[in-house]
Amino acid sequence: MQTTIPAAMAGIQSSLAQAGVVSVSHAGDWTAEQDARFMRAVRAAQCSQHTPDPVVGMIAGDVTLQLSGQFTQDGQFSVNAATTVPTFGVQADASRTRGQTISLPVAYAPLSSMPDVEMSRQIAYETEMLAQNDDTRHREADRLIADREHLRKRMQLLIDTWVAIKCVRHKPDVPFVGNRQ
Repeated sequence: MQTTIPAAMAGIQSSLAQAGVVSVSHAGDWTAEQDARFMRAVRAAQCSQHTPDPVVGMIAGDVTLQLSGQFTQDGQFSVNAATTVPTFGVQADASRTRGQTISLPVAYAPLSSMPDVEMSRQIAYETEMLAQNDDTRHREADRLIADREHLRKRMQLLIDTWVAIKCVRHKPDVPFVGNRQ
């Protein structure tokens, strides 16, 4: 089966969407809809694990896709003849290899640690910029700290207000992801 790079990338995006991945990036800039989706995912994790501070999976780095393909053909052909009986021989070999690899770094941590995991992920992306000593670095560092604090407060509220009796039915757990922006 042949595939194109755009088709492979779209397939991964579709799979992540079907898994119900919930972003935790830039928590200070969330819309009401993003916040509600995040709350539903947290409540589902709490209910499925019967604890206010469940261990959750979070995509902690770049999702990478490696596609490879190879087609080799090796053949040999020979014709031999003897004076009494002609001999004919054919030899051929063909092989085909295809591969697709996806790398999905996942960190598992208690819900209460998610703000620190997300901040660490963002700092890893911004290492070069944060190494500079200029106004841009200071603004970005302030934004990272504010986002971490917003997410931490949101988490603490969800942990403190969790009530087991409100868990009506189990919804599948969904992964959390930080978006590179």
